[in-house]
Amino acid sequence: MKFKLIYSGDIFVNPKKRAQHISDIRMQFHPQLKKLVEHSPWDNLTKYMLPNASKSPLITRHVGGIDWNPIITPKLKLIAELDIQMLHPEIIGVPRSDIDNRIKTLFDGLRCPQNEHEIGQNVPRDAGPIYTLLDDDHLITKISVNTSHLLSSHMFDPELVKASPDCVFMMIDVNLRVAEGTLE
Repeated sequence: MKFKLIYSGDIFVNPKKRAQHISDIRMQFHPQLKKLVEHSPWDNLTKYMLPNASKSPLITRHVGGIDWNPIITPKLKLIAELDIQMLHPEIIGVPRSDIDNRIKTLFDGLRCPQNEHEIGQNVPRDAGPIYTLLDDDHLITKISVNTSHLLSSHMFDPELVKASPDCVFMMIDVNLRVAEGTLE
């Protein structure tokens, strides 16, 4: 099964406030994933998620006083393949275009926090469950990244680009795969 996620904003290579930056990324994906599980066939996943879980195994994680609902989890024998289109205002091939570290930062933003130190201050503690793509990034089994120069001048405020050359626009194609078949 396939779906797309969109991201627009900064992807820092080595952020000073890493937990905060990762949380900002995570919170941009949350409403998209929450909307995903409202529609068939994805709504079947909610049977395994708090607050109204009706099936086992329960996939909700409780970290830092917050419930986190990952879509792709080993408890449901699911894995992910990602095809990432990364567009940014800088010219491709210059030293600033550090793709591997940007992807590492993105992966952290796609997964549940592993401990409360990975939760930024901006995460609302009373927002109900927060949706993430992954329980952990080891569930990514295939990745493809295509980078390109963002030619559109209206995607970002020109002043923002001058102030933060780390801004990107991403389209992430997620291919959800079953890692182990069951009779159910």
